[in-house]
Amino acid sequence: MERLVALLDNRPGAKKYNLGKKRYFRQRLPEAEELFRRSVEEREQALGERHVDTLESKDWLARTLSLQQKYPEAEALCQQVERGREKVLGKEHRDTFSRKEHKDTVRSKILLQKLMDFDSSPDFVETAEIAQGRLSALSPQGTGFRAPYTASNANEISSIPDIVFPLSIIQSTTEVAQGRLGALFQQGTGRRAPYTDSEIYEISSILKMVNPRWSTIPRTYIVLRTINCLDILDSFVDLGFSDYWFPVTERSLPHCLRPSYRSKFVDAQDLVLTKSIDLEKGQMGQHCHFRRGEPLPFETKGTLGSGGFGQVDKVLSSISFREYARKQVPRAAMFGGRRTEAMNQFIAEIQILKRLEHIHIVDFVGSYTDPRYMGLIMSPVADMDLSTYLARIEAVKTPDLRTFLGCLVTALEYLHSQNIRHKDIKPQNILVKQGKVLFTDFGLSLDFTDADGSTTVSMANGMTPKYCAPEVMLHEPRNTSSDIWSLGVVFLEMVVVLKGLKVEYMYEFLKEHGSQGHFVRTNPTALQELLAELEEKPDLCDNRPIAWVQQMLSVDQQSRPTASALVVSITASTNPIFCGICCRFPDDDFSDTSDELDDFTVR
Repeated sequence: MERLVALLDNRPGAKKYNLGKKRYFRQRLPEAEELFRRSVEEREQALGERHVDTLESKDWLARTLSLQQKYPEAEALCQQVERGREKVLGKEHRDTFSRKEHKDTVRSKILLQKLMDFDSSPDFVETAEIAQGRLSALSPQGTGFRAPYTASNANEISSIPDIVFPLSIIQSTTEVAQGRLGALFQQGTGRRAPYTDSEIYEISSILKMVNPRWSTIPRTYIVLRTINCLDILDSFVDLGFSDYWFPVTERSLPHCLRPSYRSKFVDAQDLVLTKSIDLEKGQMGQHCHFRRGEPLPFETKGTLGSGGFGQVDKVLSSISFREYARKQVPRAAMFGGRRTEAMNQFIAEIQILKRLEHIHIVDFVGSYTDPRYMGLIMSPVADMDLSTYLARIEAVKTPDLRTFLGCLVTALEYLHSQNIRHKDIKPQNILVKQGKVLFTDFGLSLDFTDADGSTTVSMANGMTPKYCAPEVMLHEPRNTSSDIWSLGVVFLEMVVVLKGLKVEYMYEFLKEHGSQGHFVRTNPTALQELLAELEEKPDLCDNRPIAWVQQMLSVDQQSRPTASALVVSITASTNPIFCGICCRFPDDDFSDTSDELDDFTVR
């Protein structure tokens, strides 16, 4: 038995999970939350997102967050656990079913707590007490509801673990929500002052319990209700209209809105055109400024990474309800010093990313400044970075890895054509999302559009020694060929994995051969020995990239190929496996007006 316990404790994340449960039952909830978070991270990395142990850690994290009234994140975790258990255990498994009940509980708490905070008027309290009376009547019938609910003890209920609300509470809270909406819009009859972001978010939260579809378009709901056209809101949703379309003109409105109401809609939209509506317009949008106390239209869903001067979070937009990656840098308290330098570097990154548009470069969504931070919103939220991907990859996924070679070179060719040097190419700055690779983190990038050329001689700051070119480390003149070297080191790591080895093997080889230098640039002799050894290993079809790596890692800058030359080599017809179809053919090779489309008619 002791041996079994020891084995169980040695599973990934097990110790933190067990400690978290102890803290949970002792009501030391912040400590429990931190332990469960770390357990989730360890288990996701070692076991995967859908492993039963990972889902168990997420389950307990959700419970802990719920007791601390951190309902939105708790609800999101409940949904993840429910979906995961459905796939692993099946829909009818008791653990899956219990998770659905817990999710309904959290949703009910979210709405009721928000409503309690939002309005304590006598009419509202009376409505809540009517709902409580119905629940009390159901309680003796074994519904599992173990506590009476009134407007005065919402916090008490929140502190009771594992309450199971019956379906009836959802119905009752829906009636409460409808009553609250009626009161809100009765108060707003003839309203001329625009709604604030916080009011719109509150209306969206209430709509979740009235009609989940409507909750994703609260601005549209407000405008249609204001002009007495709420009956066609579902038609708007069915046609694909969303709050992201604002501002609108009469011509850009869905055809289901009668002509006589189009001008009314356009006039009424001023009620919901907050500054945050412009935040997700990409290259067409403006940098937004939020004053102290103004809510940001994003809900934080978790941390993706952090560095010396900033942090990257996963966020959910309360406008488009899309998930994004948000990079934040603290603002400088005073002008000057390292913090100001970091701010200027971040501004340059925003300006560079805003003018780039390529399938293998992260998309610029928007940017903002508030009293504490400057923020950059990007898409997509990646599954992982290339470093993690190379560590986890299985043999069956190597075809995807092969295509990454050509796609990355194509993206680099585009960058250089836009007079941009990345200057920090490494696996951690390459994202993987559903089998697609994307360059990210342009914090060190150089825009040389207004310069005489791409060559610079300044001191190199912030570069990564393992991947930087020899001339960069020696502070010698460098240009776009330095990016080629960095990508060459990344390619070498990818080839090592394609040959069935671990990336760690490559660096151990360097330590034990040649000059025993730890990096490729410091040990050219060991590099040649490694390439020769890799050529002897199967699969021999993967020897072609070795030739590209050999050229890219030439110490002489002039001998390195340009990105354009590499694109030609990699996308050649004899090497189709080393580039995705997305990059093998230029866009103008196809036309949807071509008569040749007739050949593809389905018969």
